[in-house]
Amino acid sequence: MAALGRPMKSNPMRSALFAAWILFAVVVALAFFLDRRVWALDASVIGLVMGGVYLLRRTLNLTLFIFILVVGMGLAHSFAVTGLYGMSFFGVEYDSYIHTYATIVLGIASYHYMRKFRVSVFEAAAVGLLLTMGLGLLNEFVEFAGYRIGGRGEGLFLLGPGDIGAENAFENLMTDFLHDFYGGAVGVSLSLLWHVFHRRGRKTPDSA
Repeated sequence: MAALGRPMKSNPMRSALFAAWILFAVVVALAFFLDRRVWALDASVIGLVMGGVYLLRRTLNLTLFIFILVVGMGLAHSFAVTGLYGMSFFGVEYDSYIHTYATIVLGIASYHYMRKFRVSVFEAAAVGLLLTMGLGLLNEFVEFAGYRIGGRGEGLFLLGPGDIGAENAFENLMTDFLHDFYGGAVGVSLSLLWHVFHRRGRKTPDSA
């Protein structure tokens, strides 16, 4: 009977996922309201991917903080339904911000994933950066496949507004890779610094 009276253990990561799904539903509604329905597809697919990431959270060695960063990555793309792609802020295209932020997050996540294994921090950093670049390449494959099937347009699956150098596919590809590289390098570097200082802090004797 005592067990029946115990409150259910909270799961902050699951709560973050449900909150994200509500926001993805808002994007879907906006997509129809603004007559930009391709964004409903983007939000739906990314929402499902976030659910898959949640289910694999232990395999991927995710923390709540990293999971929220990953969810934010999907939401930052999806809310471009309002026309953010194609816009520039402080002289930098929104697409550049998204690529950089996304690969910083993926760099952090990839490094943390590698820490599951018995490798040095520098091996984890090197492989983490390669994983980040590989995921960036996967994104380009998806975009290219969508372009070949559906042609030009908006969103994750097509080549169009917001894609830097959209008139020149090679320029777009290499510009994206550049942002992917330094974004991933920043994410891995931040993780490496955190790990080194955190470990050093644990070794510091208690001043008491």
